[in-house]
Amino acid sequence: MHNIKAYYIYRKYIDELLRNQNMTSSPILQDIFTRKDYEELLKPVLTVIEENPHANLTTLRFLLFKRSGLKEIIDNFVKLTQITPGVILDFGTFKTRDTVLCGNSQEYVMENGVLVPKPKAIEQDTIFDLASTSKLFTAISILKLHEVGLIDVFDPITKYVPDFKNLNDVSIYDLLKFRVMIVTDTRVDSAKNKEEAEQILFGVHKKEKQNFNNAYTDMGAMVLRYVVEKVTKLPFKTFVQAVIFDPVGMKDTHLNVPKEKLDRVANENYSTIIKSDGTDITKYDNVPGTPHDAKALAIGELDGIAPGHAGFFSTKNDMLKLGKSLIKGEVLSKESVATISDTATGFKDDEGYTRFYGSLVYLKQPDPANLSVYPPLSGRAFMSPGFAGTTLCVDPINEITLFIGSGRLHNRIYQIHPNQVQNIKVDEHNKKTFTLRNGEEKIICADYTKDKEVMVKLALDLSLQYQLLEKIMPTNREMHLVRELN
Repeated sequence: MHNIKAYYIYRKYIDELLRNQNMTSSPILQDIFTRKDYEELLKPVLTVIEENPHANLTTLRFLLFKRSGLKEIIDNFVKLTQITPGVILDFGTFKTRDTVLCGNSQEYVMENGVLVPKPKAIEQDTIFDLASTSKLFTAISILKLHEVGLIDVFDPITKYVPDFKNLNDVSIYDLLKFRVMIVTDTRVDSAKNKEEAEQILFGVHKKEKQNFNNAYTDMGAMVLRYVVEKVTKLPFKTFVQAVIFDPVGMKDTHLNVPKEKLDRVANENYSTIIKSDGTDITKYDNVPGTPHDAKALAIGELDGIAPGHAGFFSTKNDMLKLGKSLIKGEVLSKESVATISDTATGFKDDEGYTRFYGSLVYLKQPDPANLSVYPPLSGRAFMSPGFAGTTLCVDPINEITLFIGSGRLHNRIYQIHPNQVQNIKVDEHNKKTFTLRNGEEKIICADYTKDKEVMVKLALDLSLQYQLLEKIMPTNREMHLVRELN
């Protein structure tokens, strides 16, 4: 027999979650998670309370963590499949949080032309290449300028930046919401210098065929950065420092990491792609503090130019501070934060669902095959993933945040041509490797995003379970447990 009080709170909390998941701008994103789904997700809380009637809150949390299987999944992620050298995962509510660390921020360094082992454990203050997670700073900047009346997001781009002469009929809102697909005729990262890269970008135009099955692109954020600079008359990095990083207290978030902090940056060097003929291209100049994104480098990131779509570096603590500030309506008003999850892209046609995006972020997806905000969260939750291995997830309604940091590209194959797929070796732990022409066997991390989502799911399950525990056993104490999986 369940504890009557706990069972009553459990039922009431499920009602709350059902309401919260439907707080969305799109009816298609409502009712994805059923009452039965929530019941199954939260039943472990009632079970551990029933089986351990005299246990305190910390013990109950430990038992929930143990039965979740998250430790085993992280062990598999880092130690068995070795899809990443290491990971830090932080999740929970304002009061109840877990930080889990496993593996390394670095495996190898180059000495005298040879890769030699030099492992460095992942730490609480490890600094990560945010890659596309940087887009969140661009979205916040645009929403801030709209909030204070310096821009109207429904104005055309050319009102503020006439240089984008081909975007006369494209609005700020179109690019903020991935509503219009834009392309350049030449790749930005093919430029010989940053001046040429800028000229290529100024020639951006609407894509002839607007295919919204997947409208995600870097181009919109790269253009929006210019809007911020023209309106504020400040370099983009200066604006985000003054409006986001300083007020939030993000002391370890940088476009160009200071020399004294470079030792803390997760190594992304020695990443590899495999071409159609089986030959490889490996990066040797992606030293810590250098972004992996080629367009960011072409635009001039190393010279202090923020490209808008990538290029920033940050820590777990700083990104979670930002998440908390957004939830509390500090860096932006709560009304503006709520608009981040408004969608203008997602719909259903004869071929199924297109992908749903918010303000340069990912949202829930009706198609479970697509990268998605975890369905049990509220309809206002959003996620900002980065190619180099980071993810920030924020649920402004349920007040839950999650951050993943990983140098997943370090000494890994991240792209392999379909012609070479048959040459992939898979062991009993699903570790995937490919033998290079020089005989070296190298690990493949191409499945990182898909495998990472298993971790995210279990961590957010626990976040909701912890929140239910808080309601059943109220406390004013903040409980932050750190678990190092060696």
